[in-house]
Amino acid sequence: MVDSNHEQFPPHSNAPGNHGPAHGAGAPIAPPPLAHAHEAEHAHVPTRYSPRTNWTVTLVAVLVAVGLAVAFFLGTHKRDTEAAALKLVADQEADRPTPINVMHVQHAPAENVIVLPGEAKSFAETVIFARTSGYLSEWKVDIGDKVIAGQILATIDNPELDDQLAAARAKVAALKAEVAVARTNANFAQVSADRWIGAAPEGVVSAQERDQKNAELANTLAKVEAANSQVTLAEADIQRLTTLKKFEIVRAPYEGTIIQRHVDIGALVTAGSTNNTSSLFTISQSDQIRVFVDIPQPLVAAVKVGMDVAVRVSEYPGKDFPGHVDRTAESLDPVSKMLRVQVLVQNKEGLLLPGMYCEVSFKSNRAQPPLRIPAAALCLRPTGPKVAVIDDRGCVAYRDIKIGRDLGDYIEISSGLSGDETVALNIGSDVTDGSRIEARVITGLDPAAPKPAAVSAVLHPAPTHAPAPAHQ
Repeated sequence: MVDSNHEQFPPHSNAPGNHGPAHGAGAPIAPPPLAHAHEAEHAHVPTRYSPRTNWTVTLVAVLVAVGLAVAFFLGTHKRDTEAAALKLVADQEADRPTPINVMHVQHAPAENVIVLPGEAKSFAETVIFARTSGYLSEWKVDIGDKVIAGQILATIDNPELDDQLAAARAKVAALKAEVAVARTNANFAQVSADRWIGAAPEGVVSAQERDQKNAELANTLAKVEAANSQVTLAEADIQRLTTLKKFEIVRAPYEGTIIQRHVDIGALVTAGSTNNTSSLFTISQSDQIRVFVDIPQPLVAAVKVGMDVAVRVSEYPGKDFPGHVDRTAESLDPVSKMLRVQVLVQNKEGLLLPGMYCEVSFKSNRAQPPLRIPAAALCLRPTGPKVAVIDDRGCVAYRDIKIGRDLGDYIEISSGLSGDETVALNIGSDVTDGSRIEARVITGLDPAAPKPAAVSAVLHPAPTHAPAPAHQ
């Protein structure tokens, strides 16, 4: 900074103390350099602030500090207040009994409906084999064809059988000729014997000669009988071959439907039904269907011969096929412990097909219906099945039960309950024996998925705020 009160002298000027070369009085003075001119321009900029500016800055800083302090205090106070409120709510919820849905134990309906799976089978089903060997010359029916009793199904060509039949008939003719010869010999022996016997009183022949003639007569008569027997035997052989000849035409044994055909034209078929022979057809009679059902041992007493049943199949929803129990095996399977039952169902319309999966409903009335509970009330424990019984104070007491029947949504109880209990639904393992709960009585028919509107009563009043969801 250059002081404005002092005059600046350029170099080599006549300033005092300058011992440079002297110039004349009339010599011109050189102008100052540009840098010095720039300094001279800023020589008058002030270097100090006014007192008013300092006071404004201080006031702003104080106000900012006060605002930050107030904001920090308010935020901390709000956080502490919310934490205290949350702790209070948590303590209140911890002290509340656990809300659990409950349901009263009920008696099962007097009408006992048992629905079991079954399998439909034909009333009669027969595999047809050939009774004579030969080549299949023609088949007249195929799968799905309806046939009547005696209808021709196929024909078999067997030339060897024809030859055997012709030979048997020739043999019978020859044997009949031998019978004629034997009868002629017998007649001659009879005449000779009569002559010898007539001459015996006059002493012409001896007794030995008469006995010899009688023996010859008996011999010839025996030969006649033998010849007749050979003819009968040969005729029986003809009858056998004739019967086999008839078997060349395969006929339906009864009215039904062809469900399988196993051979084609030209195939060699062998008489018999062994493992080495092939069958021709399979015929089924299904105007009446047999449905076989396996009854578990606990339900055997409810099924009686003659009782009406309803058969359903998924292919015809809403349609019941009436039937009745025709017979039972009268013995349980030693492995499965089930009773085989045969149900007869009329099938004039042919809607039921052999092999279909069916559901069979057995209906019976029980004089003393058992108790039942929802399936959601069952508690499976290592010591066996239990239920959580809730008393009037809302305390839990686990009780051992014995299951009679599992019906899916409901379970019939054979022992362990008296009928006036209230049991908890979907109770968790964290609820121990003796715990106090908030019981909410469910009256809906589907306890597994109760709706809020199904809650009809509360044994222990709930707080005024909205209750927590039921414990699942």
